Order: sequence, then structure tokens, then C-alpha cells
Amino acid sequence: MLFSYYRRPLFLLLLLYAGGIFLFKDLFIRPPEALPFALPRSGVLIEGRVAEYPAAAPGGTRFALETSKVYGRPLRTGLMVYARRPAAASYGDRISFLADLEEPPGASVPGSLDWAEYLLDRGVVAQARARELEVLAPANIFIRLARKFRYSAMGAFEAGLPPEAASVLGGVVLGEKKSVPPGLKAAFQDSGAMHLLVASGSNVGFVVAVVYFLCARLGLKRKQSGLAALVLAGFYVTAAGMDTPLVRAYIMFSSGLCAWVLRREAGAFHALTAACLLILALWPRYLFDAGFLMSALAAYGLIVGMALWGRYAKKGGLAGYAAGLFLMSFFAQLCLYPLLAVYFHKISLVSLVSNMVLVPASGLAMGLGFLLALLSGAGAAFTGLAYVTGHFMEVFIGAVRFFAGLPFSSVSVAEPSGWFVAGFFVLALALLHAPLLGFRSRGLYLTAAAGLVLAAAGPLMKASAAGPVKYRAVLFGDSNTSCALLRVPAGLFLVNPGVNGKKLADSVFTEGSRSLEGIFLTSLEEKNFSGLEELSGAVAIKRIFIPYGPCAGELKRLLARVEKSGARVYRAWPGESPAPELKEAAVWPGRGPGYSGRGDILDWEIEGLRIGKEGGYAEQACACQKCPAPVSVRKGKTAALEFELPSASCGKAENRRSI
Repeated sequence: MLFSYYRRPLFLLLLLYAGGIFLFKDLFIRPPEALPFALPRSGVLIEGRVAEYPAAAPGGTRFALETSKVYGRPLRTGLMVYARRPAAASYGDRISFLADLEEPPGASVPGSLDWAEYLLDRGVVAQARARELEVLAPANIFIRLARKFRYSAMGAFEAGLPPEAASVLGGVVLGEKKSVPPGLKAAFQDSGAMHLLVASGSNVGFVVAVVYFLCARLGLKRKQSGLAALVLAGFYVTAAGMDTPLVRAYIMFSSGLCAWVLRREAGAFHALTAACLLILALWPRYLFDAGFLMSALAAYGLIVGMALWGRYAKKGGLAGYAAGLFLMSFFAQLCLYPLLAVYFHKISLVSLVSNMVLVPASGLAMGLGFLLALLSGAGAAFTGLAYVTGHFMEVFIGAVRFFAGLPFSSVSVAEPSGWFVAGFFVLALALLHAPLLGFRSRGLYLTAAAGLVLAAAGPLMKASAAGPVKYRAVLFGDSNTSCALLRVPAGLFLVNPGVNGKKLADSVFTEGSRSLEGIFLTSLEEKNFSGLEELSGAVAIKRIFIPYGPCAGELKRLLARVEKSGARVYRAWPGESPAPELKEAAVWPGRGPGYSGRGDILDWEIEGLRIGKEGGYAEQACACQKCPAPVSVRKGKTAALEFELPSASCGKAENRRSI
């Protein structure tokens, strides 16, 4: 690995092209073609091609569809199809059906997955509730054979193994992790082993190595063995679903293997560059895809880190093997930490150690899985292998749970700023290239210092920024509860933590914070605090404001718990301000003053921002005509209100309601 690699035309072309996509996104990434009618709409005749393997969904199956015709007229766009029963069609088939079309739901909680935006990024414009599916033309023979292997393998796992072991082995071998129980998925994430449930480069490398070795042992020549390895690896990639990490790895191995077969020089760095360039040329939208970014960065860190630091690992023996595994684990994850914070708000602290054990074990699990699939229906041989595989998977899953159960195995983190992410990557580059720069080089330490300055620049620039203070209220909720997340000069506040506590914590982390200045309840009903317990386990809460009235036993228990962790609980009657330093006050519900007859249902004003009707509307507490109009929200939707200080908006402080 030399610095000259970064000056080669292919790498410079990749940087230039990726920069062009980033700066001129609308030019490179065209939105999918819109439907020629408003939604919702019933009884629409659809024709198209199934673009992915159907996955289990409540009440049936779900898959993406590339349309070819709508109502018999040509239209190329994307739909997410929900079939009422296990689909008779699969990946690659061309199908026809009648469907009820609807808009995908957005984010029910700020910071959580926006399903509509996620689908649009994949080229999907609507959801289709399908009736009977009719296969107009089956997929080509190559795809059908790959499908048959996939379903045969999954069937073999389910027939020979306990459900939990079968679901994990399906993830390790084929990347099919949708059937893994949520609790076990959380254990994989906490242990830093979630990547093992995604078919990626190690899977493709395993197939290439095994096929090439077997062909060579059978006496095939170099070119014949290489061609067989590429064909069967392509077959595997098709069977595993053609996910981005698989495609990237397949192109990399194809480039390297072709060069080796043809006796040409080709390193892993150049193969990675070629793979990323080809993927972005075909699908520019992948530049903004988390899977592509994490796969490419993990491969980059591993390639560069091991090329430059590998010689420092002790050679030979158990210690040398352990040192090599540690370096591989460290460099594969080094560049992923900022992305894990941005996308998942959680970082595993045991991943460097856990992957030294779990990655080699997953390789053995992969081998057992392939053998189990090949021996399906082989009677006693299959039964014996299933017995061995079942016990091995029990130990493997136990190891995952062991690492996940260690104290502080993972930590929740706030979403980092762009400055911090940039500074971290500069520091990572300095560390990766330290042997090349020289440990006594001034350039190494200047680069590291530049990274530290960039990482610290975000808070410093925010603190020094001038101009009017911005207020922001985001309203959200579900069919039962209306909630609000408030950003005011005093900090971050939450009204009615009555939805999923983990999603509420993610909304706090997305705001760049790990704490809440306060929580307000508009009433003492359970619907308004049902997510408080889970939220308090992930986020520090300083104050809780509640109306006067009888508290249920569950609420009393929760309040006692948060008080022990340092929070203060305040009770308020309309007109009172229990924490005047926050410029907050409880007011009668409704937009006009006066007694409502219910002292245990409140509106709240926080620094001139009023939240009311059980959190279902927000307005600036100002009576002039220049300030923003009130914003309300339907249950299960989101809405936002942003404004500046009342004095900056209208210049009339007397218009602000008294608190």
C-alpha cells in the first residue's frame, strides 16, 4: 500500500464521480415515475417484475415490484406489494394482479425510520395491497435454480434445527435475518456482531475459495477453476438476494480473481475502487445507502489497515493468531463507528473482542450451513449433521448473548455533528497510514491535530453563532397518544412519552442530545406515560411536570424510580409555574383562558411555545398577525412548527401571553 494508489486514475475518477453525485444529486438520481392518479385508489391493474425475494409480513408476504404497466399502459416505477397469502411468485417473475394502492406511512416518531422516505430512496412510490397474483412469465433458468437452492437451504435449516438456530443460520449463510427474534437481534447488535447476519464479503470469499480449491483438486486448470469459482459465486449472490455488500464483494473478487488468472497485477485496493465505481455507475442512489457505505468503509479499513499494520503483528503461535484477529476486527470497524452513531445511535464496546471469537465461528457455521443444504433429504447423514450443527449453533448463540450481556457491552450515543464525523475520519486516516507516514513524522501529528480540531469545531461554532434563537416543536403520536418534542433555548423537552420508549430515545439522540431538560404530561392517563420507563433507561431526565390528581400505581412507581436517578418531579395546577427558571407554566386546556372543569388535563407553555389538546397542537404564545400560525397534527402523523423569539418576529413583547 503506497500513497501513489490515491493518485491513480481509477481512484481519482471514483472521487470525482462520487463528489458529482453528492453535489448534483438531482442530476444523477432521478425520482421514480409518479403514478398518474391520486392515492388511495382501489382495483388497479398492475403488471411488473418481482425485484426481491418475498419476506414474511403480517397477514402474508411483502416484496418490491418494478412495474411495467399500470391499467395496461406502460409505466416504470416501484411498488411495495403486500400479498394476503404466501406469494406464488418470487424474485425475477413477471406478474399481474389487481391491487389497492395507498401512500406509505411516514415517521411516527421523529428520528425513527421514515418508511415513505426509505421506500422513495429505493424507487418505490406507493404500497399495493394485492389480491390474487398471476405469473405471466417465470424468471430465467439461472434465477430459478438460485431460488430453488435458497428455499431448499432455508427448508433444510427449519427441518433440522430449532427455530432460533435455523433463523440465525439463515442469516449467516444467506443474509435472511427477518425471522431472527427481536431480542436476539438486539443481542447481536449489542455484541457488535450484527454484520454476521448480513451476507457480505466473507460469504462470497468463502464460496470462491472453496470452489477454486475443489476444482484445483479435481485437476482443472487455473482459468477453468477461476471461471467455475466466479460462476458459482454469482449463483450464490443471486440466491442470497443481490444485496449491496454481496454485489460489492462479488465485483471485488471477480476483479482480483480475473487478474490473478490472467497473471496481471491487481491489489485489493484497486478491486475495491473498481467495485465501488461500477456500483455507483449503475445505481448512483447507493451513495446515500447505509449498507453500501458501511460495506465499502469496512472493506477499505481492513484492506489499508492490514496492508500497513499487518507486519507489526506477532508471527506464529496462538498469540500471533490472536493479534492478527484483533487487528482485522479493529480495522474492519474503525471507519464504521460514526455511521453506527448516525444510523443506529448505539456503539458496541465489546465488538473488538467479540468479533475475534464470533467471526471465525461464523465461518464454521457457514460451512455447516452449506453442507446441511447440500445433504437435505440424505436421511441419516442429514440427521447426524443437523444434530452437530444444532449444538454448534446453540454454543454460537450463547456466545453472542454472553458478549451482549457483559456490563457496558454497548452504549447509546447522540447523533454526532457533521464536524465531528469529518474529524473522526481524519483521525482514522492518520491512524491507518501511520506506518506509511512514519511514527516520527510531523505530518502524522499535524493530521491527527487537524482531526481533533474538526471534531471540536461543531460545538465551538454553535456556541459562537449569532442571530435570533430558533424555537422548534415537532408533533407526533400514534392512534392513542399525541406527543411533542420541543427545542427551546432552555434545552430539549418532551410532552407525553406515550409511545415506544426506544423510538422516543432515538428522537432525543437524533437531536444530538443524551438528556431531556424536562418531560410534561398533559394528563395522568397511562396512554401519556406508557413509554416513560424504557425511555428513562436510555436517556437522562432532569425534570418531570405533571398535573395534580390521583396517580395510578404504575405512574407512582415510575416517578419514584426516576427520582432515585436524579430527576425532580413537579405537580402543577393551571396558572402555576413550578420551575420559573425554565419560563414554563401550566394553563387551562383549550386556546382560550378560563376554567375547563378538569384540573388534571393541562396545556403547557414553555418559553412562549404552547402545547395543548393532549399535545395535538402547537402555537407561539403571541396574539399578533405576523407570528406563525398554529400547527396541529392528526394522530399517527408528524408536523413541525419553527419560529424565532416573539420580539424578533413581531417586535411587540406585550403580545406574548403572560406566564
